[in-house]
Amino acid sequence: MTRRLAIAAAIVTLSTSMGAQQRTPAQPASGSDPQFKVRLDFNRWHDVAELKSDFEKLAKAFPKLLKLSSLGKSHSGRDIILITINNPDTGADTSKPAMYIEANVHGNEIQGSEVSLYTVWYLMENYGRIDQITKLVNERVFYVVPTVNPDGRDHFLKGTGQGSRTGHVPVDDDNDGQADEDGDDDLNGNGVIEQIRKEVPGQGTLRKNAQDPRILEAVPPGQTGDYVVLGSEGIDNDRDGRVNEDPVGGYDGNRNWASNWQPNYIQGGAMD
Repeated sequence: MTRRLAIAAAIVTLSTSMGAQQRTPAQPASGSDPQFKVRLDFNRWHDVAELKSDFEKLAKAFPKLLKLSSLGKSHSGRDIILITINNPDTGADTSKPAMYIEANVHGNEIQGSEVSLYTVWYLMENYGRIDQITKLVNERVFYVVPTVNPDGRDHFLKGTGQGSRTGHVPVDDDNDGQADEDGDDDLNGNGVIEQIRKEVPGQGTLRKNAQDPRILEAVPPGQTGDYVVLGSEGIDNDRDGRVNEDPVGGYDGNRNWASNWQPNYIQGGAMD
């Protein structure tokens, strides 16, 4: 009997303390999600056309709060998409504090575009449902550029991925009057540009990894290996005696900042 009273007292005490906690608005629990206006896929990567289509769906579903526009065209003619989220009833977008989100500066670093898409979708779908989101959208502005480098993104998703880091502008790297005519070649047709190894028994600097022979590793100092790496897959496409010397040309948007940028010998990776 005493034990039962103790348990009952503990339950009453717990209930009282829980009831005293301040309630805060929160996202509905899993399993009680409301019916969303726009159903999008977040389980795969989207190419540039698919991204634009999804943002057009959101702009159509939330015309008051979301505006879709273009900052301009890439070299290959793709739109550089800009999404502006603002409630005009609480003021012009230029009159409020703003958050700027950009993604996919390097074409082969694609995850940020999906994060941007989800962020915009989440803000719109939960406006009027979650108090914090409603307050945020009413008092702030969001500018979202989901892919700064649409050319590089599509090149990465639809090709071997080689040369997709940069934006694409033809460059005559070998000064022969032609541009981008001798890049990497997928010689074995597996969709990936791989490194070519050459076996040179006892004369190399690399050896096979014991756990995974596909991997080459440097031999310890004072030892010799059986392999060297010749470079990426490719042939001499323009027959000038060199291989892969004029790949897809471009510019690196992530090496193009004007503030405190130093030459490469001072700031490693600057590539200037």
